[in-house]
Amino acid sequence: MRLALIFIIITFSFINPLFAQLSPGDLHDKHTQLEGMNNCTKCHELGKKVSPDLCLQCHNLLRTQIEKAKGLHANPEYKNCVDCHVDHQGREFRLIYWKNGIDSFDHNLTGYKLAGKHRSLECRDCHQAKNIVNKSILKKNKKELNRTFLGLNAECLTCHFDEHRAQFKVSCLDCHTQDRWKPAEKFNHKNARFKLTGKHIDVSCEKCHPSVMDRKNKNDTNYIKYSGIRFNQCSACHNDVHKNKFGPDCKSCHVTSSWSRIKGNNFNHDRTRYPLRGRHVLVACEKCHTPTRKFTNLKFRNCTDCHVDYHRGQFRARAPAGACEECHTVEGFSPSGFSIQQHQETNYPLTGSHLAIPCSACHQKVRFKRNILTIQFKFKSTKCNQCHDDFHKGELNKYVFKSGCEYCHSTESWKAITYDHNLTGFALEGQHKLANCLACHQPINSKKQLKFVGLFKECQGCHNDIHAGQFRDEKLSAKIKRNFTRCERCHVADHWRADKFIHNRDARFKIDGEHRYVACKKCHVTKRIRGNPVVIYKPVDSECHSCHNQTPKELNMKNG
Repeated sequence: MRLALIFIIITFSFINPLFAQLSPGDLHDKHTQLEGMNNCTKCHELGKKVSPDLCLQCHNLLRTQIEKAKGLHANPEYKNCVDCHVDHQGREFRLIYWKNGIDSFDHNLTGYKLAGKHRSLECRDCHQAKNIVNKSILKKNKKELNRTFLGLNAECLTCHFDEHRAQFKVSCLDCHTQDRWKPAEKFNHKNARFKLTGKHIDVSCEKCHPSVMDRKNKNDTNYIKYSGIRFNQCSACHNDVHKNKFGPDCKSCHVTSSWSRIKGNNFNHDRTRYPLRGRHVLVACEKCHTPTRKFTNLKFRNCTDCHVDYHRGQFRARAPAGACEECHTVEGFSPSGFSIQQHQETNYPLTGSHLAIPCSACHQKVRFKRNILTIQFKFKSTKCNQCHDDFHKGELNKYVFKSGCEYCHSTESWKAITYDHNLTGFALEGQHKLANCLACHQPINSKKQLKFVGLFKECQGCHNDIHAGQFRDEKLSAKIKRNFTRCERCHVADHWRADKFIHNRDARFKIDGEHRYVACKKCHVTKRIRGNPVVIYKPVDSECHSCHNQTPKELNMKNG
């Protein structure tokens, strides 16, 4: 009995504290509807602590997030509600317990990692009523919008104003970072519909993307226009300097690297007033269309509108007034198209060997007016010495001054001489007509200049005296101070034989009788004089015994 009483006392002593713990304190103001002994099982399971499952029967928003494995409460370590939320602490007690303080809370557990400038923000800088999406749902679940941490999503526009006014359908983080709004570091214009190339890369953004007013809200600040910009034609941004003369498609001719650079063969120059032909097709555009010479009102009627007159006006006096087309074509400056027939119409028609001479042989490069190099076509005269050196070094000037080199020479050949030798006072006769000029007119120096003036006109001027002075003219020899023989007294120019010599007339010994049949060499023997064979004509002994082998005594006895 005593033991039973002790058990009752002990049991009662335990029951009294249990009753006291059934209502340890007032519930939070938001849970007042759960007060009373009949409502304990709405949160508590018998013999257990607060059940998270029972909490989620009321907290529908959290249950939905957990079922979708989203948000903080989807993490296993946050499924036990009482770890962070303690009630029965009074009406105004904060239901959220922040272990180590709210500032040390790991926001990554919510599924939204704080990065960049977000790390320096206060919680309520983002968790505000104005940033909550679907406010009506939270209000329906009796959430105070300025106190709850629910209702936000990961989209930038949940908290931030759309500076682009819905111009982009992509995420803000496709272009921007959380470190700073400007510049848009992740934006790459290559991903836009208009790819930047050439000079467009260096153009500042505001050149194409201006600041405009929001027409829907005129009280709003201006925004930068990105969508709705025309870029299918260059004229959307650039003025058409051609006034649509070549159509609207600028890209058919131009490239973005430079406005003045034209695509290789894409531009059809035939559409202009000056179709390109010949070498002009290969000329770079900037050669004609320079920065100081635009594409309009260019002069091109004459070649000299673009090209410098290389001939420095030498042809200006001609009928075409120096037009380049008279000799040249656009196919190439050289060779010239000036024909032989055209040259025959000039003041110097080509004849003979001149027809075979290349133009450059006469028309050579010279320094002309202000020391400018050009080709000479205009000459002071057309005489031979304009191009040819005087081979005779002035010896024949009296003839050259009279009729030019043509007095002797012709253009057929320099060696073809037509000079009348009779005019020299030494008429060519007989074999002299067949003699080569060089036989008499031999070179007088290393330059092979021929001797024409001061030649000795007598035979011994060219021929050796084979008689070794036997017929020397003593008076004339003394006068000219050299041995001289008058060959013409016996010889003629037709041949070397002494046709003019008559023995009975010109010699002291008359030939008659049997002497007429005696060969000359029987009496005129050959001897060597100074190593040369010489026929002896003077003196010759005219006595009979000089030829006949008989003494004078024998001859007298025979005759008696």
